[in-house]
Amino acid sequence: MSSDSPLALLRAARARIDLDRLAANYDAVRAAAGLPVMPVVKADAYGHGAFTVARALIEKGAPRLAVAYVEEGVALRQSGVRVPIVVLAGFPASQAAVLAPYDLTPIVSTPQTLAAVIAHARGGPRLRAHVKVDTGMGRLGFTTEAFVEAALRLREAGIEVEGAMTHLASADEDAGITARQLDRFDDAVARLAGRGLRPPLIHACNSAGLAFIRPTHTLVRPGLILYGVKPRPLSPEIDVRPVMQLSADVELVKEVPVGTRVSYGGRWVAQRPSRIATIPLGYEDGVPRTDRMRDEGAFRIGHARVPVAGTVCMDLTMADVTGRPDIVDGSEAILFGDDPSAWDLAAWAGTTSWEILTSVGSRVPRAYVQGGRIVHVESRYKP
Repeated sequence: MSSDSPLALLRAARARIDLDRLAANYDAVRAAAGLPVMPVVKADAYGHGAFTVARALIEKGAPRLAVAYVEEGVALRQSGVRVPIVVLAGFPASQAAVLAPYDLTPIVSTPQTLAAVIAHARGGPRLRAHVKVDTGMGRLGFTTEAFVEAALRLREAGIEVEGAMTHLASADEDAGITARQLDRFDDAVARLAGRGLRPPLIHACNSAGLAFIRPTHTLVRPGLILYGVKPRPLSPEIDVRPVMQLSADVELVKEVPVGTRVSYGGRWVAQRPSRIATIPLGYEDGVPRTDRMRDEGAFRIGHARVPVAGTVCMDLTMADVTGRPDIVDGSEAILFGDDPSAWDLAAWAGTTSWEILTSVGSRVPRAYVQGGRIVHVESRYKP
């Protein structure tokens, strides 16, 4: 790495975020959905960096963004984001006071948030809100009857009921359950319309839900698929590519004799004269620390994958590169991206790609690539 690289003064590890791929994925999702897209940028844009991702998506024409929590919305506002921001999750009553000052649109999904929003709306700026009906997730949201009454109470309090929504529990696994949820949602929206209230934004579809869009819907809110990772096993037929690649440069390659134990606990033992590569990525950075990683996990270095050797450490991971003379100090080791994919890593770790993406540690610098070159680096340790 040259001394004038924006990464030169940082550890030889990075998450490359391809902004061109992000833009192409947004276009593909928008074209497939045929509806306005509200990108979900919660959890630091699934580990990709919320501020830069939000700006890139707004440049592509995203009309609004979604976050999970009020503080995420406040942070985006403080970074200069001006499009509408919808807060998907619940919030304590104390946070209702900051909704209007930061122009945040809450999802009202509990009796407590309903009361808090109404209380803070009196005598203040006009608020917008969406109301959530629980159609089978069993998490947040009102019953159908309570959903209708909550929406009407908001309207009576002078709050604009901008949207109605639900959350799909099994869109990536069970089409039948998903269809029944959407039937309940359609029924709830129809009952609300029967009381004279028709919110303009009707949305249910997350990434997997894009395969189940109903004519009644006027908005979709994808997350995972925008970052180039499709839900499994059911996935919408949309061509997307991974936006993030997590990699590091090999720190050391050493020759070890038969019987050498590697890493904590000595659980990996060389069965032959071996070559061991030490990679400056550990479990604090997003490498899963599980026995399955030792038994099944791999990095891609050069033309092929190499297996993990020994227990993953907090800061370092070892790989068995025996028989690979092309791998030397400084070779790039890819944990996930195109190959291995986030889903490959999730399978080895016994988890999901959502967790893999959001587990990339904050000390890993995010290097944003556009037009084939690094245009911006974000790091908690300033280069």
